[in-house]
Amino acid sequence: MSAARIIKPPPMSGGDRKYFAREIHKAEAAFAHLLDEAARAHAAADVARASAYALDCAAWNTALFIGELDHASPTIAAALAGGYPLLEVRCDHCKHTEIIDLALVVQPRDRQVALMRSYLYCSRCQRTLGKKRRPDLIGLRPAVDPQPATPSRRTKKAS
Repeated sequence: MSAARIIKPPPMSGGDRKYFAREIHKAEAAFAHLLDEAARAHAAADVARASAYALDCAAWNTALFIGELDHASPTIAAALAGGYPLLEVRCDHCKHTEIIDLALVVQPRDRQVALMRSYLYCSRCQRTLGKKRRPDLIGLRPAVDPQPATPSRRTKKAS
């Protein structure tokens, strides 16, 4: 194992020392600037990646809606990064709907969401009928999925 080389510049005159100090200062400023640029580029890439993951999740939801079951689903990590941490499933037998938080699922994060169907069972059917029935996947939901508002009642105006 070799030790780090220590380079000692030869003795310099006053003008050379000043020039060397200015160049070192420029290099340090350029280094700080490049680090800042790299951090901004990484932040922009993370935003773009999250947007791409969100679009993948929306495309998979649409594919489920139209019955295109062959479409590749996003991975659990992509769903979490895209802002879709909830998976909605429904049992066809008892019509029970459940929402599963993907952050709490104990599965590898690189597993596709569609493959989770083979691990899920309807708890209500298992409790009441004693049978394990697999629920259907409805789609991925954003964390803050607003519930549809009930229509307000219109009142007749007295004329």
